[in-house]
Amino acid sequence: MIALIRFFKYNSRRLLLLTVFSLFIYGSFFMLSYLVTPEQTIRNFAGDDGLAFNIISFIAESVITHYLLIFVVILPAMHGQRSRRSAFLITIAVFLMKFAVNYGSYLYEKDNNDVVRNKLSENSLGWILIISYLFTLVSSLSVALLVEWVNKSKERILLQKQRTEAELTALKHQINPHFLFNSLSFIYGKVIKTDRETADSVLILANIMRYALATGEGIDGKVNIMDELEHMKNVVEINQRRHDHNLNIKYEEQIDDQSINILPLILITLVENAFKHGDLHDTDHPLLIRISTSVNQLSFAIENKKGKGIKELSNGVGLQNIRQQLKLTYGDRCTFVTENIDEAFRVTLHITF
Repeated sequence: MIALIRFFKYNSRRLLLLTVFSLFIYGSFFMLSYLVTPEQTIRNFAGDDGLAFNIISFIAESVITHYLLIFVVILPAMHGQRSRRSAFLITIAVFLMKFAVNYGSYLYEKDNNDVVRNKLSENSLGWILIISYLFTLVSSLSVALLVEWVNKSKERILLQKQRTEAELTALKHQINPHFLFNSLSFIYGKVIKTDRETADSVLILANIMRYALATGEGIDGKVNIMDELEHMKNVVEINQRRHDHNLNIKYEEQIDDQSINILPLILITLVENAFKHGDLHDTDHPLLIRISTSVNQLSFAIENKKGKGIKELSNGVGLQNIRQQLKLTYGDRCTFVTENIDEAFRVTLHITF
């Protein structure tokens, strides 16, 4: 009972819209038939049980059928959450149940000797049901595509809003880049004579910050994979220097296609997350970073031992933002999976270009 209440509470808006949609279909059929044969239409639509009962039964059957086809079959299949075979079998089961109800009603009326309505032969009934089922399938597919378009539009608006808010926040706290880089150059020039390692660290930091300000982005907002990897390695290096090279890191790279362009800072953000929240001092559990590319393919995996303290990015905000960016840019050509494995945290990313 509780599950049923939750179902109606969660799906109340969907069911209401499907009810309105079903009323529209019923009203359209009624009006088309009424314009041709008014009296016959009233008798046919009213039947033995009355017009009100027939309207309610039609709407109930229509809502259930469209809900199953749209939200249980078509949309999950479009998102890869349901296999084609499973979607096909469920669709067949829905229409078999629908046929059992429709044909059962026909036999019930036939047994009651409904002279007017049973002028309809079983052969004619079959064609009517086939046309009706095709209409139901096409209308369900159309509504599903509309729902998907609306959801993607909302996601784009939400992501654009998040980007705008992030840009405004950055502008509020941003130091003039030229001043910042001039200052770092000044520090680098002063320190290099006495402390080469610190000077190199300043230079690495300047390069990371210049890249983070997106000065190298292309027209489409993407960067070459080699640029992203270069600055990802800079992030690794600067963190190693912060910890006197005591961090345990295992890095594997196989780049067979250097022409790939990707969204900037995605890989770098995931690496920063590992440094921020991982325990990288355990020699038995080093930070694992694997990156490989082939023709129009990119695979990335990162795994770290969980550290103690607040998990700022692992609470879902940062990862959800990355997930949304990837989904809007690459759609079904991208898989982004996060896993909590005992004491470890793993992220895997695969993109087909």
